[in-house]
Amino acid sequence: MATQSTYNVLVQLPRQGGDGDYFALFNTLAGSIDVIDGSIARQLGRIPRPMRNPGVVQLRLPKSRSNPNGGDTIELRPALPPEVMEYLGRRGYIFESAEEENHRSRVLYDVMMGFHRKVVRQPLVVIPSYNCDLKCPYCWQRLYHMDSPVMSEELVQHLFTVLPRVVEVDRPERVDFTIFGGEPLQDVPILRERVLQLLDLAAQSGYSTKIISNGVGLAPAVPSLKGKVDLIQVTIDGPPELHRKRRPLPKAGDSFTPMARGITEAIEAGIRINVRVNTDESNLPRLPELLDYAKEAGWLDTKLVRFHLAPVKNHNPNKKSNSEAELLKKVVEMVAREPRMQVFDLTGFSGLKYFEGFKSSGMFSLHRFFNCEAQINFFAFDLHGDVYACWDAAGLNHLAVGRFVPELALYSTKLAQWRSRSSLDISGCQGCTSSPHCGGGCQFLALEHSETFMASSCDSMMEGYLQSITANAGWLIEHAHAGDHAVGLVTEKGVQTAIDKPFGILGAQPSSDLMEMGCG
Repeated sequence: MATQSTYNVLVQLPRQGGDGDYFALFNTLAGSIDVIDGSIARQLGRIPRPMRNPGVVQLRLPKSRSNPNGGDTIELRPALPPEVMEYLGRRGYIFESAEEENHRSRVLYDVMMGFHRKVVRQPLVVIPSYNCDLKCPYCWQRLYHMDSPVMSEELVQHLFTVLPRVVEVDRPERVDFTIFGGEPLQDVPILRERVLQLLDLAAQSGYSTKIISNGVGLAPAVPSLKGKVDLIQVTIDGPPELHRKRRPLPKAGDSFTPMARGITEAIEAGIRINVRVNTDESNLPRLPELLDYAKEAGWLDTKLVRFHLAPVKNHNPNKKSNSEAELLKKVVEMVAREPRMQVFDLTGFSGLKYFEGFKSSGMFSLHRFFNCEAQINFFAFDLHGDVYACWDAAGLNHLAVGRFVPELALYSTKLAQWRSRSSLDISGCQGCTSSPHCGGGCQFLALEHSETFMASSCDSMMEGYLQSITANAGWLIEHAHAGDHAVGLVTEKGVQTAIDKPFGILGAQPSSDLMEMGCG
């Protein structure tokens, strides 16, 4: 007996002029999206669907003359025509059984893991010191290593004899080598020497280079960094007085002015800057003021600066916070009413990013059932000789997955806890339509809040898709009728626009931009 896919999402599209009622039928496993009319939506609703996660919002069926209130009562109508059933099955919306879909999901997971390992870039992170000169209240590192020493010159040299053994990509330029902390750009001579040594050895190895910094010590570092680093990421949380409050110096003082001066001097030196704004509901209303400051400083007149929003993660299991999905709603509303907000890249919210990728490429992010590079090829190396599989886990010795002194030794069981985590095996993810793309959410947050890796940590993935689909209703309907994109059209008259791509993209070689992921 035929069954609907667990991963079907039905979204009623806003009416476009004289158009009738249309719905977007979206499947996160297959990466398919088709526009269907109300008749097809109601007939599709007659087909049973496997058990769904009770925590997932269920979308109601469209209204009809015999079911004016919508909901779960289905009017008795003829079944879907055979050609429509065949098309919807080919697109991944219908299966012969739930067991067939489960089997297909496992096969896709194995295949896509192989594709990811071949195609994605590899992040390698070095932490020369855990010491930081700020005391941000939301930082997960705030309780650790405030008196951290600095990695030795000899250990850096040894590290670069070890790195070739963990590099999994086929070309060194596909390694993203990042210097992290703590704060790596503090104006401390021995730390500055170590950072420059790391950059020199990374360049000799052919790696791309990046530094993640709070920017306080950036200005005095610029002369040394010019020509040596490809990108510096600096976090700014709002206009000056708000930034100082959210990202304070330990003994008070001004954390904004030296950071802003550093960005200006870095731009003048030709260094690319990525401005990350850690965003929550408390600073979101003030972000247009930050852009006013950036415009006045001349940052927006150069192509060297990019601004992006990153949702603040709740690392305190004893603290209640609004969901990331609720934050995204407010972000989208503000972008719609505030033209200055158009400067921000919103790809920190994955659902928005992946839909934009679909518009440009015709393919959604690959159905991967895992969350981030911790499940693929990420390694972090710290000054103590420990190896980690996650940015956030670094410094927590019990989460180390190996050592690189005196020789490289990876702990296979501990590493497997990160590499093998999949939403296919997380009980809280069963039946959730987001799981093929979100992969169960952040593994580190799951551990913090549930004391196990095998718990879900829900983010804004599906909310991002719903917002994007609704906002792009006209675009979807237009291209479904035109047949000039990867959007099909099915109405009561039959399949009007057929998309012939195979289920998923097993018949095509995926491109690396469909696989972007990361926490840094």
